[in-house]
Amino acid sequence: MSDTPRPDDTPPGLYDDAGNARFFADPAMDRFVAVVMNMAQEMWVQEERLLALEEARGAAPVDREARLKDFITRMFAPIRNA
Repeated sequence: MSDTPRPDDTPPGLYDDAGNARFFADPAMDRFVAVVMNMAQEMWVQEERLLALEEARGAAPVDREARLKDFITRMFAPIRNA
């Protein structure tokens, strides 16, 4: 069992024996979602780097918060529309 602190009202079965949070009945789905989220993080880092390079080369600054919101909307659209 993990020593990770958990809220007192944690639903039973939310954590596995190793202390990892479980959101799906199949643990493989939890791992798959983690992979997808890691890839999304890396994609956003690349987007940030491209924006910085474009601005360094004289392009007009963009609203990064708006771009991030749009990125998140696109990433989670399949879940929201399910």
